[in-house]
Order: sequence, then structure tokens, then C-alpha cells
Amino acid sequence: MSEYLSTSIEQFQHDCSKLCAQHYPTVHNRGMRENHLGMALCRRIMATLQQAELDAHFSQHKNDEQISQPVFIIDTTDFSIAVVAHRLLSANKACRLGLIRTIANVRTTLAPSKPTYIVVVADHWFDRSKASKEIPAWWLGQMPEKVEEYITDGIKLLDSADNVAEQLLHHHQISHGEYHLHHPLKRETNNKIVHKYLLLSAFIPLHK
Repeated sequence: MSEYLSTSIEQFQHDCSKLCAQHYPTVHNRGMRENHLGMALCRRIMATLQQAELDAHFSQHKNDEQISQPVFIIDTTDFSIAVVAHRLLSANKACRLGLIRTIANVRTTLAPSKPTYIVVVADHWFDRSKASKEIPAWWLGQMPEKVEEYITDGIKLLDSADNVAEQLLHHHQISHGEYHLHHPLKRETNNKIVHKYLLLSAFIPLHK
């Protein structure tokens, strides 16, 4: 399962780059719309599953008052995937907790009768705030590799006192997640990575 998602995320990054080019400067100012994020990733996951000759069905999860973000369901005979799309317009504590609550609320609305996974995709433009500089460490549970590359782009990353995996475990008993950072945008002039735009992904199995 994780191989299917890894392939989909890798291809999805190319889609992000195209979306950002088409909708600049909106994306630069606000990040991608959650529907764009979620639908683009779902299309890639569906394509990956179809290439593996797996019959998959796609639908939008009916959101309730507790879930404001779009949630999409990909269903196969053997497993289900709930895709949660989220924009971290701000990196403050309230926004981080909002994302954690969304993941927890999605878990409670699902009634899995087979292996079920939550896949989270979120994006963030770094700003000058302390909270923004903590996002990579908060997401990964540690500082990312190649910190010096962020510094070259004018971003001095900071460690975080907490992290998303610990918060999900302690407050919602959700564990076994895999968390990754991506930088899908590259400069047109020299093809170098734009570190100021951050794409976050998570893969959380609910059946362990």
C-alpha cells in the first residue's frame, strides 16, 4: 500500500508544480485550494491503482459540522483510503490543532470493515513567524535533512516542542503514521528547489 502512495505522491508533485504555475500569484499568496490539492492527489492514486489492475471507486466523503476540509474516499475490494486536504494558511497552534482534529474526526466518521488508511496532504508558504519555521520539525518529529539548503533560501528552521505524531497518539490514540515533506516547486531560471513552498503528506493506517 505504501508503495502505491509513494508513487502517487511523487507524480502528484509534478501536478502541484503545474497547478502553481497556472494559478500564480494566487497560490503564492494563499497556497493551493483544498479541493485542488485533494482532487489532484486522488487522481494520481486512482491512476496508480488502475495501473496495478486494482478496481477503485472514488467519492467525496459527506462532511459534517466537525470536518470543514474536503475529504475524499477511494474504495477497493481490499482496502479504503480517506484523503484529507488541508491548507496551513497560518502555522500557529490553533491551525495545527485544527488539522489534528480533522484527522481525528475523519477517523471517527469512518466505519472500516477492511484495512483503511488516512492520507493527508497539506501545503504551507513559509513566513517570518517562529511558528512557520517550526512546521517541518513539527511534522517530522525532528529537523529535516539538509537544513543548510533552507538557510540558502532565507529560511532559518526552528525545532518544535511537540509534533503531530505525538499529539495524535496522546490525544486521539492514532499511531503508526508516516510523515514526509516535499518541495514540488522549482525556479524557472535555474531549476533549483523553492524551499519556501512546503507540501506535507502523511500516511496513517487505522487498522493496526
